[in-house]
Amino acid sequence: MEAQTLEQIKDYIFDHLPMVLEKDPRFVVMIEGIVAEKFPRRDEFARMLDKVSRMVDDLHNLRISSEERFEQIDQRFEQVDQRFEQIDQRFEQVDHRFEQIDRRFEKVDQRFEQVDWRFEQMENKMEAGFHDVHVHIDRLGSRWGIRNEKIFRQMMKEVLEGSMGMTVRECVIGGEQFDCVIANGQHILIEIAASVKPNIHERLIRKRELYTEETGIVPSRFLLAVGSIHSKRAEALRADGFEVIEPEE
Repeated sequence: MEAQTLEQIKDYIFDHLPMVLEKDPRFVVMIEGIVAEKFPRRDEFARMLDKVSRMVDDLHNLRISSEERFEQIDQRFEQVDQRFEQIDQRFEQVDHRFEQIDRRFEKVDQRFEQVDWRFEQMENKMEAGFHDVHVHIDRLGSRWGIRNEKIFRQMMKEVLEGSMGMTVRECVIGGEQFDCVIANGQHILIEIAASVKPNIHERLIRKRELYTEETGIVPSRFLLAVGSIHSKRAEALRADGFEVIEPEE
């Protein structure tokens, strides 16, 4: 069909169609059917619009719900951040406390070092003092045979208290004479004799037990200063914790 003929038909339809529709309703039904196939009817179009409107509302509600959820997530992240900040602050406090503890331990270590140094000085003084005692025993042994123990005790007391700042205490417990040197809180028992009897071992053990029971203090050292003693007897005493000072050969 040529284009000119098609245009003529269109013009004819537009000119005569209204009159045909008025005279014969069948054409109205036919045209409505043709239009319905190409385009939705009003009620269908209304349903489509209603469906689209509901979809738009659902999307809007979903957007609002998503925004609310994102806000909740943001709030939770903020809470988590705050908790981490609190944890960081607690760790900083713990670190600070450990630093304080370290400083205190350093001070304690320094004090222990000072105490160790003082003990070393005291031990050196005691060793020097006992060496002097040993020398005096040798001298007295060669001069008098250590017959006058009372004079020797007095001389030892003067040396230890006057020169070394120690305390010398004399007492009688259970019928036994005790000479005790107190230095830096330690009790040191000293037994002085020109010679000893065979029961010296049992006697010194008994004296140590008597002193502990009477005073409640265990002597840190027990020295026997003697002018003459058998070597085996001296070894047995040393093996039992006693210190034997005897003249050098």
